[in-house]
Amino acid sequence: MSLLQPNRQPVSLTRRLLSPAAVVSFAVAGAFIFFLVAGLDIDLDTAWDSLKSSDLILFVGAILVHYTTFLFRGARWKLLLENAQTSDEPHKPGVLHCGHLLLLGWFVNSITWFRLGDAFRAYAYSEDTGSGFPHTIGTILAERFLDMILVLALLLLATAILVVTGAGTSWVFVGLAAVMAALIGGILAGMGFFRERLLKILPNKVQGHYRRFNDGAMGSFGRLHLATALGLLGWASEMGRLMLVTEALDLPLGVPLVIFVTLANAMLTLAPITPGGLGAVEWGVTGLLLLGDNISTETAAFSVVALDRSISWLSVIGVGACAFIGRELWKRRRNAAAAGAPPESEQVSADTS
Repeated sequence: MSLLQPNRQPVSLTRRLLSPAAVVSFAVAGAFIFFLVAGLDIDLDTAWDSLKSSDLILFVGAILVHYTTFLFRGARWKLLLENAQTSDEPHKPGVLHCGHLLLLGWFVNSITWFRLGDAFRAYAYSEDTGSGFPHTIGTILAERFLDMILVLALLLLATAILVVTGAGTSWVFVGLAAVMAALIGGILAGMGFFRERLLKILPNKVQGHYRRFNDGAMGSFGRLHLATALGLLGWASEMGRLMLVTEALDLPLGVPLVIFVTLANAMLTLAPITPGGLGAVEWGVTGLLLLGDNISTETAAFSVVALDRSISWLSVIGVGACAFIGRELWKRRRNAAAAGAPPESEQVSADTS
């Protein structure tokens, strides 16, 4: 479920990345990208020249704007946790703490398949604060539902504008967002409606876990106006990143297409067979970018995708790995202090985390 073994000792990142499942998933991603480059008229030399000549200031700005999403999303998750908080919980979350764990979750999603980052985030929060894992994972389910409602609404808005202006669009992502929102909404509705019935038929050992999971999910829905505003700001950060990336390459997109491509990009990262949607994102977004008037060649579209993914995927791996190592160092010192022993002197290398 996480990068932690049952004895709560950190698992080597190298072993995680070289595990059979990870090797297979990266191979699938590599195949996606190979066939993308081979199947389309992409000139890698031209794309590389375009990347090298991009505006460095705008690129750095895109990086900074991207990482503000963790503050906005962290503030929203903090709000959901407070909504669902019970009186006996020993710790109230902070925005930076929640944002830090969100970054770690994105990092785990970027190097593993089946999006294990959400489970890791819930585990890490419960470990740090003493809150139960089922209760915490329930708030993440509520967070996912709120996100899908926003994604669906924004996709519908962007698609309507693109259709009115005569630009091309794809209804596939609108349909997918609608299905996912309906699925998660149906699960939540069922949890609320059948709560007592489920508690009666579940084994005694499971009842307490399910009750806390249910309470975490259903208790998160408070102050929705604020949660919605923070969610919009989180998505605005990602849209701002893409807008600055296209400006850095002198290939600006219209706002409706920026909205559409950003949300489609996020949905493609949900592909469970590759880390962080690697391969699937590059394939899908390259095609979507060609819907705009300013990007007319596959090479130009691929350049945008490559520069954008260097921020949204590659930089998250680098920054997230540093955050993960820092977290392990902090845990060792905390555990040593609690045990009354001096902190371990050994350094944590990139292979430890």
